[in-house]
Amino acid sequence: MIRKISDIFKEKEKTLGFEFFPPKTSKGLLKLYETALLLKDLQPDYCSVTYGAGGSTKDKTMEVVDELQKRFGLPVMHHLTCNCHTITEIKQMLNSMQKRNICNVLALYGDLPQDESICAENKREMQYCYELCKILKSYRDYFCVAVAGFPCGHISSPDRDTDIEYLKIKLESGGDFVITQLFFDNAVYFDYLERLKKVNIHVRVIPGILPIVNYEKMIKFCADCGVIVPKKVHEIFKPIVDDEEATKKAGIDFAVQQCRELLDGGACGLHFFTLNKVDPTREIIRQLREDK
Repeated sequence: MIRKISDIFKEKEKTLGFEFFPPKTSKGLLKLYETALLLKDLQPDYCSVTYGAGGSTKDKTMEVVDELQKRFGLPVMHHLTCNCHTITEIKQMLNSMQKRNICNVLALYGDLPQDESICAENKREMQYCYELCKILKSYRDYFCVAVAGFPCGHISSPDRDTDIEYLKIKLESGGDFVITQLFFDNAVYFDYLERLKKVNIHVRVIPGILPIVNYEKMIKFCADCGVIVPKKVHEIFKPIVDDEEATKKAGIDFAVQQCRELLDGGACGLHFFTLNKVDPTREIIRQLREDK
């Protein structure tokens, strides 16, 4: 029986999670399962699989989640967005998840596809993520529901305080815990926790970690999603932008230091955005465990 991640929290103060995305090709799929097998040796508590904009990977996401659970017996969290889906379609997917023993879900509003005409008006019944949380919790607590948190503030929110109010609504509507968007300044994460406490949010808030392997791609991605890149990151990575090996080493060193500070400061675990690669995630965890 696959466990709910919320039940694992009852036994462990800190958890380790790996995030994957569903590949587009059969070759990529085989490579993903090889990667997952190698990372399983690091004894993660759970994995998760992303969901394409507008539901573009709907079938593939469920296939990968199902296969990872069957192969490795680990809880695998199915990302699920509510945009571009009718309520009936959402319930059909949740029924399919139940049949496949998928009980962990990351509830998201999600990105719209680049061509918004693909997402017809009649498939925009839900306007907010909290509506998806309510549907998930209507399944007699079958699902453990994670929601996204944004230490830098969501790019669509007018300010960080408003963004936290939105988070509180998601949690009150059925969210069990939070996984954050990436960040590179730990002070931003710890400040986020303090601001959550002030509005009586006391659930687990797991920091999302993106090891830097390509400076230019990271800068573009952060600009697209509203993540603030601190000066120290530019100072480290800009001078070596054309040196792949130096960037990889610096990325590992930076992530190890970031994770050490987070864990020493009381963070309740780590959630790695692996980009479907074994390293640098494996090397980062190896170095972290040498500290013990």
